[in-house]
Amino acid sequence: MRIALVAGTRPEVIKLAPLHAALAAHRRFQPVWISTEQQGELNARALEDLGIRPDVRLAPPSPERSVGGRFAQIMDRLDEAFARIEPDLVLVQGDTSSTGAGAMAGFARRIPVGHVEAGLRTFDLDRPFPEEAWRCVVGQLAMVHFAPTQAAARNLARAGVPADRIHITGNTGIDSARIAGDGVTPEPLAPGLRRILVTLHRRENWETGLEGVLRALVAVRDALDDIEIVFVAHANPMLRTRVDAYLAGQPRIRITDPLDYPAFLAQLKSASLVLSDSGGVQEEAPVFGAPVLVLRESTERMEAVEAGVARLVGVDPDAIVRETLALMSNEPLRMEMVRAVSPFGDGHAATRIADILETVLLPARDAATIRAAV
Repeated sequence: MRIALVAGTRPEVIKLAPLHAALAAHRRFQPVWISTEQQGELNARALEDLGIRPDVRLAPPSPERSVGGRFAQIMDRLDEAFARIEPDLVLVQGDTSSTGAGAMAGFARRIPVGHVEAGLRTFDLDRPFPEEAWRCVVGQLAMVHFAPTQAAARNLARAGVPADRIHITGNTGIDSARIAGDGVTPEPLAPGLRRILVTLHRRENWETGLEGVLRALVAVRDALDDIEIVFVAHANPMLRTRVDAYLAGQPRIRITDPLDYPAFLAQLKSASLVLSDSGGVQEEAPVFGAPVLVLRESTERMEAVEAGVARLVGVDPDAIVRETLALMSNEPLRMEMVRAVSPFGDGHAATRIADILETVLLPARDAATIRAAV
C-alpha cells in the first residue's frame, strides 16, 4: 500500500519522521515522502538532521505570493504529484499550507486522507491565522483522524466526525523529541547564569505583539542579574531586522540564527524557562523539564496549561515580566511546572498510527474500499 506523506516545513518533518520510519519498517507499506519545500532552508535542514531523503521534491512556492497564492501553488503541484504516484492514502500533519493543500489535492482526486495531529482548535479563525482555518478544512476532508489527546478527539466529535474515524495516538513530535533528545547534550551555560529561551514567529504577533515582547525581555534582564536570554530568531528577514534593532548588543541577551533540530533541543535541555508562541515548543519543552510561558492570547494546546507545564500570558509586556519574575524568583514554584507530566504522549504515537493504518488499509484493496473502511 503506497502512502504519501506530505511535508514542507520543519515542524512537519520533525513530526512525520518517526511515522515514516514506522511505515518503512512494515513490509506491506511503501511510504513516499513528498517535500513541498514550503520553508526552503529550514525544511532542508530538518530533513538532513533526521535522515529523510524525499522521494519527490516539488518546486518551492513563490515567496512574493500571498498566503492564498502560495497555497494554490502547493496544491497545484501536489495534484500533479498525486497523479503520477497514485497513492492509496495521503497523510498530512498539523496545520500548515502544505497540510491544507495536501488534504484538498488528495480529496479532489478521491484519495483517502489521514490527518496526523488532528483536532487542535482555538475556535478563532484569526488566531492563529491561517493555521486554524487549515485545521478546520482538513477536519472536514480527512477520512481518518489521529488525535494527539482526548481534548483534540472531543473537538472532532463536536464537529461531527464519526467516532470510529477518530483515534487517540499521542503526538508524534514527542516521539522525535525523545529519540533525538537522547543523543543531545545540554548547551553549556555561562558561569553563574540561568537561561531563558525565547522564540517568536506567529503571524498575529508580527503587527502589535513583537515590540511589547522585546521590551519585556529587556525589563526581565534588568530585574534578574543571574539570567541570560537566548532569542532564537525567525528566518523572516523583516522580523530579524526588528529584533536586531531592539536587542542586538544588549548585555546578557543573545540573538541566534534559526537553529537546527538537535541544537534547539540542546537549548531546551539547558533552559530554566521558555517564552514562546510556538505550538511545537509547547509540546517539546516539557519533555525536557522546561516550563513554558505561551506568548499568545489563545492556544490550541490548552492541555499543557491544564497539566501545569505551561501558562498562557499573551504579549502584554507587564504580564510577561510579572509571570517571568514570579517563576525565576521562586524556585519551588518553577519546580512545580518542571515536575508536572506532559499530556502529549509517551513517545510511541508513530507506532500506534502504523498499527491503526494496518487494520484500516491492509484489508482494503482499492481507494473506495479504504474510504468505506475508515
